[in-house]
Amino acid sequence: MATSWRLSGDPRLLRCLLGFRGRGSPGLVKGTFGSAFGRSVGCVGSWRWFHGTQWMHVDPIKILMPSLSPTMEEGNLVKWLKKEGEAVSAGDALCEIETDKAVVTLDAGDDGILAKIVQMPDVNASWDGEGPKQLPSIDISVAVATDKGLITPIIKNAAAKGVQEIADSVKVLSKKARDGKLLPEEYQGGSFSISNLGMFGISEFTAVINPPQACILAVGRFQPVLKLTQDEEGNARLQQHQLITVTMSSDSRVVDDELATRFLENFKVNLENPIRLA
Repeated sequence: MATSWRLSGDPRLLRCLLGFRGRGSPGLVKGTFGSAFGRSVGCVGSWRWFHGTQWMHVDPIKILMPSLSPTMEEGNLVKWLKKEGEAVSAGDALCEIETDKAVVTLDAGDDGILAKIVQMPDVNASWDGEGPKQLPSIDISVAVATDKGLITPIIKNAAAKGVQEIADSVKVLSKKARDGKLLPEEYQGGSFSISNLGMFGISEFTAVINPPQACILAVGRFQPVLKLTQDEEGNARLQQHQLITVTMSSDSRVVDDELATRFLENFKVNLENPIRLA
């Protein structure tokens, strides 16, 4: 199960998010990113998780899928009518939801700010031996190579943290891992893993999933490329871009091809537009 994409973005941002050491091995789902949008086979999705809400001085309120009819058991989100960071007043229409009967508008129940739209929670899941299990918290395991082998310390509740806080946590946990000072609760569990071999000059690789997790993202190195673009006056010019290859392995019992593909698509959009991660 594999998808290839090319992603252009600011290397400093990726180093901030992925500045840890790791190693990978064969896996299931693959992706490569860049300014040119293309794929070979596969699976795609999103990392809006790293877009935190800590700038707010109140605890965020989660808005879950409501039951909008007596017979409704599930619904599809048709579109958001408000954007992240936009002020919302009680009674404002937030989004449109398709139920078993009709398309219904969900209104805000209070005043506030729409801090973060968390898409694709189905990727944050594991296999519990009998079937997929949705996980309540987004806990990101980061692969760190130590003298005694690979270990994966965890960034707990990553959705509630900003980029800088995540980068600081990765730095602290990586040092503790290499010093052999991690506590069991700092490396046991996790809902999604990341392994980065880019700093070793590896362009792309496939990492093995850490059961019972369903996904792991393998991060390769940045590569400068030239792309033909147009300036404000419409004149053609060559511009250097940084491309990076990432490969996602996923357990198809939990995250199938279609879901994995959408995940990587959203991941591509977010990292090529880093303001979304502010």
